[in-house]
Amino acid sequence: MNCTYKKEVWYTLGFSLLLLMCGHTGLIFAAFPSLRDIMIMGFPSQYCIPVGMGWIGLMVVVVIQAKLTNQLDDEIEAVNASLKTKGE
Repeated sequence: MNCTYKKEVWYTLGFSLLLLMCGHTGLIFAAFPSLRDIMIMGFPSQYCIPVGMGWIGLMVVVVIQAKLTNQLDDEIEAVNASLKTKGE
């Protein structure tokens, strides 16, 4: 198996985990109820942190994922092109 395809599998697994963590930060407040007493700019932390991670956090992770996977696609195309020229 080609090294770039292995990288693609690891990127997929890693970014899936990151996206799940960003999208489900509200579960932290279910696991640790004492964190609910914290206020951020006058708003309860159990609302601010999950909304911030759900909007801004996911946006940052998706931008990084798009950049890295586009570079990986270019690597895969280059490897495939080199294999095609060797085969002809």
